[in-house]
Amino acid sequence: MKDYDIATENTYNTDEKGFMLGITARSKRVFTRAIWEQNERRAAIQDGNREWISVIACICGDGSSLPPGIIYEGKAGIQSSWVCDLQPNLQEVFIAHSTSGWINNELGLAWLEQVFNRFTIDKARRRWRLLILDGHGSHVTSDFINFCDAHKILLAVFPPHSTHSLQPLDVVMFAPLASAYSKKLQADLQRGHGTNWDKQRRVFIKLMDYPERKFQAGLILKSFQATGVLPMDAQAVLKRFNKTPQQQLNGVKVGQQGDGDSWRQLRNFLDAAVEDRAEVESTRLEQSLHSLQVQNELLHHENEGLRSLLNNKKKRNNKSKVLDLQHSEEYHGGAVFWSPRKVQRARELEATKQQEAEQLQLQKDNERDLKAAPLAYKSSKPRGQKLSVCGKTRA
Repeated sequence: MKDYDIATENTYNTDEKGFMLGITARSKRVFTRAIWEQNERRAAIQDGNREWISVIACICGDGSSLPPGIIYEGKAGIQSSWVCDLQPNLQEVFIAHSTSGWINNELGLAWLEQVFNRFTIDKARRRWRLLILDGHGSHVTSDFINFCDAHKILLAVFPPHSTHSLQPLDVVMFAPLASAYSKKLQADLQRGHGTNWDKQRRVFIKLMDYPERKFQAGLILKSFQATGVLPMDAQAVLKRFNKTPQQQLNGVKVGQQGDGDSWRQLRNFLDAAVEDRAEVESTRLEQSLHSLQVQNELLHHENEGLRSLLNNKKKRNNKSKVLDLQHSEEYHGGAVFWSPRKVQRARELEATKQQEAEQLQLQKDNERDLKAAPLAYKSSKPRGQKLSVCGKTRA
């Protein structure tokens, strides 16, 4: 870094995080003893969708981060249902697809050219940039390395099986993102009684608010410091392997789940209305009110989930189509990471085509009705009815 005078603001770390759409992370659950003994519901609800989707993140040593990239699993192209919740004015995220849902050689080079170089070249001002990454095959192709050499980008590749200890993104940044996605997916599955339709795909667009909100400068700086990258300190990593096992903490506190405002209000009403709380009747009344209030909140939560499920089903009924994404003039083939604005233009173009198709169909229906009107009128006349023509009658 000293030889090439690599500045802190030109030091970057990038990595890919994969997610299985219908599978949540491990979590703790609370059961009644009766349900546990029935041996029927001992695990959290899973959608079962094993389709992969991956997020490409890149953070900088000065605490900033690049817009994330999302790689969907698909062959035909970018589907309209994948980006139906994308808001270009609020979410800066680049969209791509591959047959596996993971990065490949073409997408790796496309990300380097269309995302990394685009968002870092102005800040570098002809100085060298350092890009720290793992040794995935898509990062060490000849095209990838040649582009880096031509644009003053130094590559620092981690040894195999070491990123969990050495890479800033793995050590600090990705765990909160995975936890946030798992919580959102669990909430959707609980509300939908195990059915999630296409919401797994749309939830990732909503998750793109998460890196912008949680990849804060302080957390990014902490990730570089924890791995000994900035400032350079090998002991930051080595000292973790010299620690003795810590004793488990006793008396773990269990926090209250939910705000409980409704039950507190009922409790206050009960205290004000009942003078002698020691009586058996007042105790039974309190227990009954508590039970009814809990059941009411559970039903309210279930109804919200069913309404959300119905809304998602209505959206799902709209047929998903491959977006007609227009290539720029400098496009010469290969993989592409599509920006939010280009995706929005493709969605607007698709909406225009759909409106034109509906208007054309309506025009055809009107013409068919006009042609069918005389025949319908003629067939509605009773047979044998006499019509008057020029003062004469004709049967």
